[in-house]
Amino acid sequence: MKRLAAVLAAPAALTGTQTASASAATASVAGMTGTTVCGDPGAPNYLTIRACINTNGGQVYVFGRATPASPTWQDQQVSFRLTSVGVTSPPLGTITPTVLIPTGGSDVGGITGTVPCGRTVTAQFGVDQPGWPQSTATVSTIVNC
Repeated sequence: MKRLAAVLAAPAALTGTQTASASAATASVAGMTGTTVCGDPGAPNYLTIRACINTNGGQVYVFGRATPASPTWQDQQVSFRLTSVGVTSPPLGTITPTVLIPTGGSDVGGITGTVPCGRTVTAQFGVDQPGWPQSTATVSTIVNC
């Protein structure tokens, strides 16, 4: 199991809605090419957040996307929690990165692993910043090989 906690410098343009109605886009995420699905945004907060999953065969990369909700946002460090579950051995896992979020937003990630074809992977991405309202975004996708 590999774990990587990093900010991706160049977020890809990805859209979608949650779970079965998810829209997929072909994208390059952290050096992976494949299909990326991002869920609906979490509850309104200082940041608009989305959970995303990139699949390429049985390889899975789970990450979050954080975009400031206000045009007056100033770059600051924010704590997050990213969790991914699927039918894997070992499970994909959880990370709790603190990341500098610039005015343009950033991808926050990620968790990588291998998931058997046909299985469902679920990602949860949430703001874990002391003093901020709770916000969690979720997305699920089936790993198609």
